[in-house]
Amino acid sequence: MLPFKHANKVLSEETLMKLSNSSTTIAMDNESLWIDGKWIKDSTDRTLMFRGINLSGSSKNPPNIPSHVLEGFFDHRNVSFIGRPFPLEEADQHFSRLKHWGFNFLRFIVTWEALEHQGPGIYDFEFIDFIIKVLQKAKEHGFRCFIDPHQDVWSRFSGGSGAPGWTLDLAGLDMKKFVATDAAIVHNTYHDPKHYPKMVWSTNYYKLASATMFTLFFAGKLYAEKCIVDGVNIQEYLQSHYCNSYKTLATKICEAGFHDSLVIGYDSMNEPSWGFVGAKDLNHIPDHQEYRRGRTPTPFQAMLLGEGHACDLQVWDITWYGFGVVDSEHIDPKGVTAWYDSEPANYPWNKSPEFPKGCIWAAHGVWDKETKTILCPDYFAKNPRTGEPINWNQDCYKPFIVQYAETIRSVHSNAVIFVQPPVLELPPDMINGPNPLKRIMYSPHWYDGLTLTQKQFNWYNVDVLGIKRGRYRNHFSAIKIGNSAIRKNFSEQIEMTLTERVSLVGNVPSVIGEIGIPYDLDNRKAYESGDYKQQIKAMDANLQALESNLANYTLWTYVPDNNNEWGDQWNGEDLSIYSAPLESLEKIHSMMSTPDSNQILDLGGRALEALLRPFPLRTNGEPLSISFDPHKKVFKYKFKNDKFNPEKSTPTEIYLPRFHYPEADDFSITFFSGYADFQRDQQLLLYWHDIGDPADDRNNDPNFGIHEIIVEFKKPLVGGEGIWDDCC
Repeated sequence: MLPFKHANKVLSEETLMKLSNSSTTIAMDNESLWIDGKWIKDSTDRTLMFRGINLSGSSKNPPNIPSHVLEGFFDHRNVSFIGRPFPLEEADQHFSRLKHWGFNFLRFIVTWEALEHQGPGIYDFEFIDFIIKVLQKAKEHGFRCFIDPHQDVWSRFSGGSGAPGWTLDLAGLDMKKFVATDAAIVHNTYHDPKHYPKMVWSTNYYKLASATMFTLFFAGKLYAEKCIVDGVNIQEYLQSHYCNSYKTLATKICEAGFHDSLVIGYDSMNEPSWGFVGAKDLNHIPDHQEYRRGRTPTPFQAMLLGEGHACDLQVWDITWYGFGVVDSEHIDPKGVTAWYDSEPANYPWNKSPEFPKGCIWAAHGVWDKETKTILCPDYFAKNPRTGEPINWNQDCYKPFIVQYAETIRSVHSNAVIFVQPPVLELPPDMINGPNPLKRIMYSPHWYDGLTLTQKQFNWYNVDVLGIKRGRYRNHFSAIKIGNSAIRKNFSEQIEMTLTERVSLVGNVPSVIGEIGIPYDLDNRKAYESGDYKQQIKAMDANLQALESNLANYTLWTYVPDNNNEWGDQWNGEDLSIYSAPLESLEKIHSMMSTPDSNQILDLGGRALEALLRPFPLRTNGEPLSISFDPHKKVFKYKFKNDKFNPEKSTPTEIYLPRFHYPEADDFSITFFSGYADFQRDQQLLLYWHDIGDPADDRNNDPNFGIHEIIVEFKKPLVGGEGIWDDCC
């Protein structure tokens, strides 16, 4: 217990013990939360802010089949995700590290495949029981979380993660033929996994396999009427199995008593896609297909390739003026088709006689197999029931979210539903019309797209979101030059992301569900030199943008088995804030009880100079502003509370990392009323403020009820110059 002298006031040892002990009890208690406008409150009416992490990117794959391994890949029904996000015996170590680094919130990744891989309606209860044990550990370490039904480009078998392999079998798509037909580019089947093209995986959203599955999932009733399974359209079949899988998990979570206090809710779907829906002309690349990299077919070319017909495809890449055509490539499947010749065996479903064999879209009159010509180029542009232009958000995505919410809440009645739009897109309108969805949070994603795709943090950047929202006459005016301009623009993009929600989902709390940086910048230069200057600078720019917007967030990502060779073990990505150190896990575990165990926890941390920063976990009032300078080690936090009762005080709790402030004598704390205490072992700064002179309120003093606390490092700074300069 370390009392501090400030504002000529000193707490007695007895008072400090009483106040700090009571607050610690509150901080570790996973009580239920409530939503108050855009803020989240605890049982003491303090405002919570979530500093979270995605746990984990490794959960996309079974433990023994990372994305660069082919062996066992196609045996999709006989897999197990037990051991994801990490083995149970490692849970204490990883949760201790994350808590030590100031995280209090988890976006807990569970794929549909992990729950229902063996076949429709067959759930992996052994894996679910394992997840319950991991969640129990999370609760013991004081975390809260929400469940993320994670997917990328539909499934592992179409180049990403998420849906079980049987869903592709259901549609008649043969995953073993995707390479020959360019229906997907898959790391596991790529001829040279070590040189899998960087950030090419997301182009699968517009190739045949993924685009077909998303179209069927969200709009099968509109565009694939012949696809009837067990008496219902394939859309209803797929959505009901998706929803019931997570209902099964939610049931077990509720039975364990983790609902509300630990698991506060469920994301709708990670980075959903409209598939072919909305394409105005199937002979052209859709306008909304903005990310174009590598071989890029038009929708019709994707269908032709899927039936074994050769096509000349444009090859796109990032150029100095944005995405552009850089080459062309002739792809000839030589008659190999992406569709099964006969029905896959040993599945319990019953398909109607009209269910197409071969290309679903040809069977629905989109194109003619004999003449290889398009018959209805605007097939997906209109709602066939109304004749009006299709609105995927309102016509397809919103009804799914409502159904999903109803299914989850049938067992977890108080669950928060996290509404997530496709990346950089607007959400559906959830508040206008009958029966608006309540108790929701907004969970968009935001990345610095230029750094993510180029794997360089440059002296210039581009306001991608501003371009999408029409803020610029041309792309040139969206270029930002210099460190200050880039940071300002990051902040503006996140501000736009958060504020544009109000008219569509309401003034509800938000959490940036994904944000992060690639650590393998500049061809992994830092892994050889040990100089992480660029990574530190990139991470700091991202986190300052979040702080300037008082944003809740869950960073992407923490991968326990990340390494310098294969990164996050998925599609060549390398965004984990942790990379397993050379020391064995057994050695680290044995050192956890030593006096320097906190330094042991830092082993494997990447760009900690920027990652670890003070953060208000609970505020006795309303947050107004946060800022932190990692180089000067100056933290400023301002909040408002003009209704404070000193007799029933609870402190504002601020995470104060020992990484920056190792000893009490190293830093000073400045505030203008009340008391403060630093609990070194918990890295918690506790601040009890006074109300101030009521006369100030009567005199309309604009600063009445506003409280500020400043933490400054006192010792001379050594090193670090150059990282924070306004240059590249």
